[in-house]
Amino acid sequence: MRPKNGETVYHTIHSQAMVQYMWRYTLHMQATQIPASIAFDEALDFGVLARAVNIEIARNDCLRLRIFRDGFGIKEFFLDEYRLEKIPYNEFHSKQEQEARLDLDASTELKVFRGETFRVRFFKTFDGKSGVYINVSHMVMDFVAVFIFFRDLMQVYDSLKNGTPMPRPMGKYEDAIRNEQDNPELEERLRKEGEILDDWVAMDGPPYFSMVNGTKTLERHRKLFHLKNLRSPFVYMPLNDATHLLKLHLSTEDSEKIDAFLRENPVSPEWLFQLGLRVYLSKVNRQPNDLLFWVLCPRRKTVKEKRMGGTLASPMPWRQKLPEDMTFNEALHALGETQRFLFRHSDTPYTTIRDSELKRFHMTLLQSANSVMFSYLPLDEKTFDGRKYEFSGYNFGHYVMPVYAIILREAGSGQYVFSYIHRLWLTTDDEVRAFHEGTVRTLLAGIAQPDKTLGELMEEI
Repeated sequence: MRPKNGETVYHTIHSQAMVQYMWRYTLHMQATQIPASIAFDEALDFGVLARAVNIEIARNDCLRLRIFRDGFGIKEFFLDEYRLEKIPYNEFHSKQEQEARLDLDASTELKVFRGETFRVRFFKTFDGKSGVYINVSHMVMDFVAVFIFFRDLMQVYDSLKNGTPMPRPMGKYEDAIRNEQDNPELEERLRKEGEILDDWVAMDGPPYFSMVNGTKTLERHRKLFHLKNLRSPFVYMPLNDATHLLKLHLSTEDSEKIDAFLRENPVSPEWLFQLGLRVYLSKVNRQPNDLLFWVLCPRRKTVKEKRMGGTLASPMPWRQKLPEDMTFNEALHALGETQRFLFRHSDTPYTTIRDSELKRFHMTLLQSANSVMFSYLPLDEKTFDGRKYEFSGYNFGHYVMPVYAIILREAGSGQYVFSYIHRLWLTTDDEVRAFHEGTVRTLLAGIAQPDKTLGELMEEI
């Protein structure tokens, strides 16, 4: 879809370049879609909600962003106006029917170059909840922007229902895009930031690839390609990008144990869950203490940005050395120090970091030293003004990373939910489930005895 009415045309920005980069490694645009839904216990008026969606499109300018091919590049522009004339509605009678229908939409490609950058659907769940589903291109929204969309939409809905003033205006994503157009000062700052991050990632030499199913992938690639000293396998095979989504709930009892630990200790839930993943990953990979995760950084620092749609998030290379004689508690604080360092340099474009990784460690485009992308979503009962809600993600069928682990706390049940999107070529459901169970054992053992060393914990679990 090209501009037809004299709209201002922009180059894509650095955070969007990450999405374009992912297209190199897949034949399926679904790999860069974000399908998600929110279901509320109350009965929503879908007629009013449809009006709210069109008001949201006017308020939230990323929903009016359109992209098009320009030679070998991609450019973008904003429509002045856009509205949905009809929003599909489903009434589901079973959990299986609901998941099958929404998974089908999630895995159906958005025609982003024909103007379809998102789809919205309303539904009534099998257990009587009212829901809103969106499937949106990652070029248009990141995960944070999806929650901003849901939250602002419900505030608009309440304003319409109650006859009260509209919520305060949203930040404009166009301002963020405009700021990156031909900006030499910004590019020079990002160049310096990239050098700092490059030196930090590389200071301990090539990282060691660690997979949720242990050394299986690495050993298979060493044998397949006759490279006995291979450290980074060829995981980015475009023809083998089929995925499955495994969603696992932590019990209420264990969730409460974690909540109690977090109340009593000044640590971030993100550090805690990441440490559980890292320690068990070390164990199943014969205890390397040097692990590299890509961790999604929201990059929303100002009040305006925190009320802004669009794609601003970017993955950061969170490399962490965790010696076996370090205690669980010490490791938590070590992760905190690393996070503070990374977030100070979080404007560094993903493409800069990835190109640096390839050059530093002499990799091909198909190789990676990293197996896990990790996100913790800090949601609670206040996210939707006290409403009880259920958030759901869906299997979009194709992905680039070997494993994407997303953790959040479900407001309705109070349970922590672990979602694993994993590439079927590299690992099975059973292997991911076993890894999850080991991670949970690690978390519970660590919070029960935080003064134990990581080596002792690994022996116990």
